[in-house]
Amino acid sequence: MIVHVVPQRRRTDPNESIPLSQAPCNLNHDVRTALQARLRGVLALSGREIVENPDSKSSLPDYVYAFLTGETNLVDVSIDLVHLLRSSQSGVNSAGLLFVADARLSDQKALLIVKLEQETGMQATETIVNGLRTFDVKYLADLLLTERSKIHKVALFSENGISEDRIEGWAADRQLAGKMAVFFLERFLGCQQKNEPREVTRRFHDAAIEWINSYVTDPDIRINYVIAALAELQSPTRFLNPVTFAQQHLDIVHRDAFIEHLQASEVPCRTFDKDTEHLEGRMRNMRVGFASGAFIVAPVGDAMGDNDVIVLEDQGDGITSVTVTGAVTTATAYAPPGGRRRSRRTSTDETAGQGVTDGDARALGETT
Repeated sequence: MIVHVVPQRRRTDPNESIPLSQAPCNLNHDVRTALQARLRGVLALSGREIVENPDSKSSLPDYVYAFLTGETNLVDVSIDLVHLLRSSQSGVNSAGLLFVADARLSDQKALLIVKLEQETGMQATETIVNGLRTFDVKYLADLLLTERSKIHKVALFSENGISEDRIEGWAADRQLAGKMAVFFLERFLGCQQKNEPREVTRRFHDAAIEWINSYVTDPDIRINYVIAALAELQSPTRFLNPVTFAQQHLDIVHRDAFIEHLQASEVPCRTFDKDTEHLEGRMRNMRVGFASGAFIVAPVGDAMGDNDVIVLEDQGDGITSVTVTGAVTTATAYAPPGGRRRSRRTSTDETAGQGVTDGDARALGETT
């Protein structure tokens, strides 16, 4: 592993020289193990698949390709990367350290790139002075990877992700909660997210609903699964992990089939960023259709069983009875999309003089 100090890029002297490392640093077993565990956790939680942007002007994909194919060594590629990082940053980016390491991923050669901040702290060592116990306190200005150290950004590229025309890998930006800074993703890495959040969110929604309706036969379970999918998409979290969703909301006998269907539908089965803005209208209501042609449309909150508004009972032989409880407010003549609709209010005040008797209004006022 090579470690370089990357000072803040000063507006007054943006070309300030950088003290460069000239040889790999030694890592003992404990340090290596702790470093691996820490970085695995970062990539597992915040890692996103990235792919080379063909329109980028960054040289990083060329540097990565040269290292992974054996055209250059670790020291040389790390020097190229530290200069590239410095030029990609502006005066607002903080100083820090750049780790560049020769790694292994699934037994394939890989290049690991880590940007983090350097820590300071105090160290107290017990000592004896004039026969009395005391502590010798030292100020340490160069601590690395303490429990509170902030790993800002990570990128990982392996042999499996390189080809003649592009590279693929993973990246994480802990400072932006799942998203990545433009200077890091685009100007430095020369990449873009492989799965655009808006598109992958739509694919998850469509694939999950399709699987539920084609694979799950029990109507109660089917509706519960649809509600769970819509609720997950509407949750305030900024990301979604399909495997975690399956573990939390699906019966164990259904999980493998669900994940396999998502993979066949090109939905990544790892954490991705959600963008549900274009799905808002489709997530507010749930429609339940019947073989007879009848259907029920209900807000997701009501369908979730709030106050037992909608109750489904399995009658056997594929027949389900539905009980809807609530005050009727509107009776509407339905036509397919594009047709005309005619509404009739059922309140006695609103229907007075419109040909609706008090008896008719009472009959429509409450249904079970």
